[in-house]
Amino acid sequence: MQALDWRRWCATLLATSALAGCGGDDGDDEAAPPTAPPVTAPDQARADKVLFIGVDGLTYDAMRRGVADKSLANIGQLTVTRAWTGGVTGAVTQQPTLSAPGWATLLTGQWADQHGVRFSVQGEAVKTPTLFERVKSALPAARTAAAFNSTTLAGLLGPDRDAGYLQALTDCAGVDDCVATQARDRITEGYDVVVAQFGAPERVAAESGFGGAYDESIRRADAAIGALTRQIAERKADHPGEKWLVVVASSHGLGKTGATDGRPFSSNKTILLAANQPALLGGSADDASFDGLWDNNWYALPSAADVTPTLLGYLGALPAVADYDMAGTSLAGALALRNASARTSMDNKSVTLSWVRVGEPAGDVVISRDGAEIARVPGTDAGYVDKGFAFDTEGVHTLNYSVSVGSAVSAVRATVTYTKPLPLLASLRSGLTMLFPFEGNVTDVAAGGGAITPYDGVQAPAYADPGVFGKMFKNDRSADPLGAFKLDYPAGMLDAATAFTIGFWYQSDGTASDRSILGNKDYNSGGNPGITIAQWAGPVLYFNLAGGGTRVDINNVKFTPNKPVYIAMTVDKTAKTLTAAVYDSELGYSTRTISTAAVDLTKVAGSYGPHLGLNEDGRGTYGICCAGTKGPYTMYFDDLAFWSRALTDDEVKSLALSGKSVSELFP
Repeated sequence: MQALDWRRWCATLLATSALAGCGGDDGDDEAAPPTAPPVTAPDQARADKVLFIGVDGLTYDAMRRGVADKSLANIGQLTVTRAWTGGVTGAVTQQPTLSAPGWATLLTGQWADQHGVRFSVQGEAVKTPTLFERVKSALPAARTAAAFNSTTLAGLLGPDRDAGYLQALTDCAGVDDCVATQARDRITEGYDVVVAQFGAPERVAAESGFGGAYDESIRRADAAIGALTRQIAERKADHPGEKWLVVVASSHGLGKTGATDGRPFSSNKTILLAANQPALLGGSADDASFDGLWDNNWYALPSAADVTPTLLGYLGALPAVADYDMAGTSLAGALALRNASARTSMDNKSVTLSWVRVGEPAGDVVISRDGAEIARVPGTDAGYVDKGFAFDTEGVHTLNYSVSVGSAVSAVRATVTYTKPLPLLASLRSGLTMLFPFEGNVTDVAAGGGAITPYDGVQAPAYADPGVFGKMFKNDRSADPLGAFKLDYPAGMLDAATAFTIGFWYQSDGTASDRSILGNKDYNSGGNPGITIAQWAGPVLYFNLAGGGTRVDINNVKFTPNKPVYIAMTVDKTAKTLTAAVYDSELGYSTRTISTAAVDLTKVAGSYGPHLGLNEDGRGTYGICCAGTKGPYTMYFDDLAFWSRALTDDEVKSLALSGKSVSELFP
């Protein structure tokens, strides 16, 4: 760097017309000997800095091949591990394996149940503190910067820029060279946190699959990583006190053809994590143990939620244990508590916590609720049941838990709905025509002539345990055109009833859109005669009734994915009303009623025979041929019941909030 210092010194002399000392003599006079150039001492001040690089579309398998054949030489110099994203499948943390939810997790250390980003569309907002906010809160003098290939992802961080947490934010609008240039400039300028998102591999994979163009795109990304690490090395020559942590990750995996489809399959959930550190806690080089179908043992591996805690830990900016609120943990420690989860009991009287330990504990696990310690269990334990909370006011209450051993900590949130105790009303026995508790069978305990049968006459029913009251009916809609179930009922039942109510507990991961949960019509049009309760993206519920060419709808009723919700639909032909009631343990109880005066209610039985499709429409083919999200999908049902009358609001609340199965009304 002495040459650079000499040129700067010469430039100064030129600016003041002292030309001779820089070889600028324009006369014959004897030149005076040059003054010795000033010596610039390197900046020795200690400074911890972070470069986080995301390469969307770089799959773990492609990285392995590239490192093996040395075509990805720069990533090959890092410590690399398989990791996972998408939250815990089947739990409230599950999120689509898409770029925006994935990046929200990378930059918050949390899953979608907290950060709130579930789709890769403009307008999504991060609801919890980001890496940039946490850094500025802990280190006010720190300077942070980010450059994104994706306009959508840049938009997620707009509020951080506006709030002053992010000093430099660049939307590179699909150009990776712009990302590389911006990140290089911010490194040169001495920023403390630099984030760079490359996106060409994802775009190329979507356009042409895993071919030569894809391989070239990931080689270019690797070259960009090498250029940025060399830029850090050049800066360190003048600033030897700077210590840089470099982390590389992908925000999500890809489908088998290269598509970004958001599904919770192993190829989609698998990501890579790499760092210029000697080890990553829980990282594994034993790929043979993890190749293939998704396995719950993967949850002990590092995850996307570990990135922000790792960066914060390196910068000395992690929150205190009592205030810890991230699902992830630092990968630099000797111990981690991963995959923390919370499940609220159906009676809302207890919360079961569980976690996975990586490393050997050096003491008890400390459980805290809302910042206060509530229990200690042996370090080898992997769970705890909290029954020690109480509330004075009705409503939905949020409980923030942390579990820690020494400096290893993870956090999880639970919601508990408190209502004054409600009995299971004895009046619910009146008019109860069919009831399916699904306790390992599909028996109609009300003996009203109902039967649950497969459309194809072959598929066997399956059950999930635990369910709401024991087991649940696990309704797997397969890829077979007729691979679904239906509720057969006595002919004429819907026609004869002057009013009826259908009620049941329902659960799904909420990812599928435009799927019939229960219906007796051809759902290709909501205007076809009959009824449908459907799930749409959001996730939300749609209630539809049509007859005589006229339809009515109650739409956009929100529900929480991967948690049981109670759904009731009442059609009152005398009052000419349709009522939809939904109870969600996080969102509470809601009901809406609309008029059906314009609908020919004599058509409510539909046109396809006396049955209601479950995880299907009345034809039994909608999920495969025509739904917004086509193909296999799983829905769960419990306590499916039919009343040949309109239930009162108090009766529906009793079903939802008593914590008891309707089967308890039978001797």
